[in-house]
Amino acid sequence: MSNMIRAVGLVLLLAPGIAFSEVELRGTVLKVDEVNNHLLLLTDRGEETFILDRNTKGIQNAKEGAKIIIKFTEKDGEPKVTEISPQNYGPETLPR
Repeated sequence: MSNMIRAVGLVLLLAPGIAFSEVELRGTVLKVDEVNNHLLLLTDRGEETFILDRNTKGIQNAKEGAKIIIKFTEKDGEPKVTEISPQNYGPETLPR
């Protein structure tokens, strides 16, 4: 029982850090809605909508049909994009 309490305590302690950690996701741009600052992306999970703002890096990489890698955080229940990069130039494809 005490191990369970410790595990729950650890989860509660780490939860705020998890909630604001950056996540990386790959997908294909379906639409960029500049009026509402939304990015519609087709991922392995299906169609997903992300929030863009003036601090999003690499916004020029978000062209309809482009395969991209996004980094985003979940804030206030909304996925906000922090960075967009083309898939063919990701760190895993660079020459060593």
